[in-house]
Amino acid sequence: QPPWSSALARVASNDTFNDEVNDILPKKFKSKVSTRTEATMESMSSGYHYSQEILDGEEGEEEIVDQEDESSAERGRYAIVEDSCLSRLFKRCQECGDLLDHSLTERRRCGSALVVITECLACNKKVQWDSQEKVGIGRGQAYSLNHRIPISAFITGTPLPRLCDFARTLDLDFPSDRSMRKTIREIGSVAIERVYAGWEETVREVVVNASEGDGLQVSIDGQYDSPGFTSSNCKVTTIDCHTKLAISGVALSKKEDGIDGVSIRMESEGALRALVDLVNHNIPIKKLVSDQNAMVMKKLREHPKTAHIERKLDWWHVQKHMRKEWWKFFNHLYFVHHKYPRREDRPRALELVQSFIMHIQGKHSWKKVIDGI
Repeated sequence: QPPWSSALARVASNDTFNDEVNDILPKKFKSKVSTRTEATMESMSSGYHYSQEILDGEEGEEEIVDQEDESSAERGRYAIVEDSCLSRLFKRCQECGDLLDHSLTERRRCGSALVVITECLACNKKVQWDSQEKVGIGRGQAYSLNHRIPISAFITGTPLPRLCDFARTLDLDFPSDRSMRKTIREIGSVAIERVYAGWEETVREVVVNASEGDGLQVSIDGQYDSPGFTSSNCKVTTIDCHTKLAISGVALSKKEDGIDGVSIRMESEGALRALVDLVNHNIPIKKLVSDQNAMVMKKLREHPKTAHIERKLDWWHVQKHMRKEWWKFFNHLYFVHHKYPRREDRPRALELVQSFIMHIQGKHSWKKVIDGI
């Protein structure tokens, strides 16, 4: 039975193991050494004798390549391991298999990664073990999970302070808040912008092909982070009315030049940027559907690249201002129903409703007949 198969059990000094070399050593050493070991852990007479014939051969190199392929297939999967359980894996030297002096073992934390450096007195070698693979090149190398934790939090919308509280409660080693924000700013945002630009180009190509050269009819609107005139950020989205696909998006802050801290200017500035970007990419815009924001209309009308676009109002915003007129009609019908609630009064109520219909058509005189008006 291999020693690590009982890693969760308590190990005593008088426990015995079947120290088969093929179970103890890493794969790259199996064909390179012959061993002689005693049956107990207390014995310090374990020795390894290297075979020069195998060391000089090519078979060992092929097995090392196989091992690298297997490790790369498992890369990207992580496990939470308790320190006390992990320390049992460093009782023997990874080079010669001899027992290690734990007073010479160095443990170092690098964010979420653990680095263990062991020193063997028998073979006089130091071995460094890293809990994670490194990514990147040159001085930009970093342990993989130190990048994946902040990027995953950024993608899922998890607040970094809450994530740090979670790790602190479980005594998990995570990168610092400052380090994670730097990773998001320098790596995550850049990668997301690159992917977004690729998808945006694909969507625009689909929309242009669907228009068959007639020009696009787009709708545009802005969304603020808070209601009223105190919002700090705004996102303006442009959607193709035919395919219902978003073809442009602009994020703005009221601290930008041209907005000068005035929140209501963000939507008009974002609409202009979105449409100018589409025009600069040779995407024909025929009609624009928007709300009754006068600032947006004025800004688009005055800019030379957007002045030719025909502007329309969407129905929801049009009927919103017609409610005052509609309530007059509703109040009249409600009055008729309230004045003649009885069944025998329905003919009189019908006459009032019919006269009401004639009046709203501008017909204020008509000839009454027996069957109706």
